[in-house]
Amino acid sequence: MEIFHRKVSRRDFLKGSAGVFAGVAATTLLGKFNYLEAQENIDTDNPLDYYPDRDWETVYRDQYRTDRTFSFVCAPNDTHCCRLRAHVRNGVVVRIEQSYDVGTYQDLYGNKATTNWNPRGCLKGLSFMRRLYSHARIKYPTMRRGFIDWVDAGFPRGSDGKPDAEKYFKRGQDTWVKVSWADAWEYTAKAMVNIASTYNGQQGHDYLAAQGYSEDMLDTLKDEDGDYSGMRTFKLRGGMAFLGATRLTGCYRFGNMLSLLDDHLRGKGAAKSMGARLWDNYAWHTDLPPGHPMVHGVQTFDQEFHDFENSDLIVMTGLNLVSNKMADPIWWQSAIERKKKIVVIAPEYSASSPKADYWLSIRPGSDAALMLSIAHILIRENKYDADFVKKFSDYPLLVRTDTGKMLRREDLAVAPTYLDPGVTWKDGKGNPVSEIDESLKTNGVMRSSKLVDGANFFAVSRSAVGDELTTVLAGAGLNLGDIELDWTGTVQTANGPVTVRTVFNLYKELTEEYTPANGESLTWIPEAKIRLLANDIAAANAVAFVTGMGLN
Repeated sequence: MEIFHRKVSRRDFLKGSAGVFAGVAATTLLGKFNYLEAQENIDTDNPLDYYPDRDWETVYRDQYRTDRTFSFVCAPNDTHCCRLRAHVRNGVVVRIEQSYDVGTYQDLYGNKATTNWNPRGCLKGLSFMRRLYSHARIKYPTMRRGFIDWVDAGFPRGSDGKPDAEKYFKRGQDTWVKVSWADAWEYTAKAMVNIASTYNGQQGHDYLAAQGYSEDMLDTLKDEDGDYSGMRTFKLRGGMAFLGATRLTGCYRFGNMLSLLDDHLRGKGAAKSMGARLWDNYAWHTDLPPGHPMVHGVQTFDQEFHDFENSDLIVMTGLNLVSNKMADPIWWQSAIERKKKIVVIAPEYSASSPKADYWLSIRPGSDAALMLSIAHILIRENKYDADFVKKFSDYPLLVRTDTGKMLRREDLAVAPTYLDPGVTWKDGKGNPVSEIDESLKTNGVMRSSKLVDGANFFAVSRSAVGDELTTVLAGAGLNLGDIELDWTGTVQTANGPVTVRTVFNLYKELTEEYTPANGESLTWIPEAKIRLLANDIAAANAVAFVTGMGLN
């Protein structure tokens, strides 16, 4: 085929184009007029009832068409565990959406969650398919070359039972080998059998003792016959993603299931075989403990976001809710819509700070000093609710100054009146606590300004909190006003007189030096701002503290 090139001037091109454009314009206008003329004969109140051609809509519908959907739990390390719905087309997850079904969740007793938790999810969860199909995702099992060599060599160990770490376990330096699933299962099973066998019996005890473990730790390996089980050296830890994939409890079930391996190796039977240990996320991540057990006496403490609705002041400290708790800002947004007051305490002007009524830029690491300064103001200016403190805190309880421990009713020479709501306390095996240790159910001793059975003290049960405390007090002819909150004195114990102080009295002393002026020097927050927050807390009917893990 020959191609001819002819030089066309700009004038000739425009002259020829004018004819083409005129023809197109005429055809377009004619079609438009014909279309308008045809529409004149249609009598309808709703233009959408009649439309000449709607085939173009199928293009958009086809973009969102999917073959099937399924629900899954998105369980990253932020622990929200949102249930999302994935849409699949041609075997590929093409999009993820929120389920909006939290209101249908219920426990074994039929208690349902509130629909106010909807929607659950964040942009990370909604884009999870990008990670699922990422080129960087590992889609096959791998093992370290040193581990493979150790198994193939017959699990060689030193005199203390340890393998040669320099030769076989060069973490960060070793190479990874792609293996089949069958090989991964086989090598893992062989290693589990070898480890459990190695630390069974007296040999296992001697190996671990040579490695430096104390006898107290080694005693935890014993079964009820006093024999050592190597299975108890296994420490399983499920990351959040793993816990989500295994429906939250699969890791624990797997640990219990390993008692089958223990029975296979030691032949102890179902009653005496032992499973593996679980190293839970909280205790071994150390981002929640040790602070929470020290302050709250429990492994971890968490605020109930749903309770934001009942709060007229929300104080967020050590947490960037907008950026790091993306499934929960719905409560934050609801608070803003309802004109709640919000305060953010953070060193940086975080994404949450613009959402607050005011932001306190705090010196990093000085959060405790700020809180103690606020407590200094609330206590010394009498801006606290005394009845609330008595009902819902341990402030009225007495502390022994000789041991630093709570005063118990069994410590006193003459046992005081015991106020118990009548709850039957039981241990893990269902036995009444009173048959085991009476002190386990005793919360402590309070002082009364009014005589009770000839004494000024009475003991309360652990369940005597809130309205329960008010009820048991009324039964003894007392009320909240009879409880002495700020008191120190001497009590007669079985071993002689001991000075005691209320927790409130101790806390009052603790906050003595944390004046607003000292608070400013420690936290870099102006004294006026510290007073502003203290006054807002005092004026609020209900305060919600949203506390982050960094405060540990």
